[in-house]
Amino acid sequence: MTSLMALSMTVVGCAEVQRAAEDVARQSGNPRLAGAIHGAGNVVGSLFPIGYEEESSIGQAIALQVVARYGGVVDQPELVRYVNLVGRAVANTSDRPDIPYHVAILDHESINAFAAPAGYIFVTRGLLRQIKNEAELAAVLGHEIAHVSEKHILDVIQRSKRLAGVTEAGLSYATSNPAAFKGVIDGAVKKLLDEGLDQEKETEADTVGEVFAARVGYDAEAYVGLLTRLRDLKGDDRALFKTHPNFSARIEAVQKTIRTKRLVSNGLVLQERFLRMTKRV
Repeated sequence: MTSLMALSMTVVGCAEVQRAAEDVARQSGNPRLAGAIHGAGNVVGSLFPIGYEEESSIGQAIALQVVARYGGVVDQPELVRYVNLVGRAVANTSDRPDIPYHVAILDHESINAFAAPAGYIFVTRGLLRQIKNEAELAAVLGHEIAHVSEKHILDVIQRSKRLAGVTEAGLSYATSNPAAFKGVIDGAVKKLLDEGLDQEKETEADTVGEVFAARVGYDAEAYVGLLTRLRDLKGDDRALFKTHPNFSARIEAVQKTIRTKRLVSNGLVLQERFLRMTKRV
């Protein structure tokens, strides 16, 4: 987590993003760029995509806040290595296998999981205790990896009014003037941890992540089993956590994916290995 702590020294301050971007554009001597940024308005992020370097900075900054909010991470090297191996196997079958993925276990009893841009994945101790086998773990990690591969958080950031006018020039400005970036990160964290992504994005993460895990050879029905148990535990009047659709809708979407994609329902489960590796959770 050293790199995350270092990042906390660079991603601080207020959110004068629009003004910062316009200043940089004017200083560039490119009137077309300055005009485009000034007139960006609600067409947020449509002028320039967020490159991987910027995505990595955003992901690290969000990850730092997630760790702080949830009280730190579990310090069990063998367990962390295991969940990362499962995550890497799933990520290798994803639509973005070429970026590094890092899975951490949050030392928190809530039942939850998160993904930040650039491959930062978090699973709480509480959720890990509800998982019964490696196939279920792979499906959970697949869901979070799908958020990264589909760039769901980046899409939220690009559409946010807080980021209006921030282009590659604006993000470059934030590198030397980190105060301009904090509002963007705070807004993304609020959306991720407090408000939740759009239900369509969560459903897409369920179905796409299910495909990723099945490509490895894991049993496609395992995720249905986990979601069903959590529905029985929590009830279907609310989501697993307030940021997700209800369980019945999620189960239905996953089952439809299994049918339409003809995913293998008698694949690997690996319960014994999972229980051996997570016995100290």
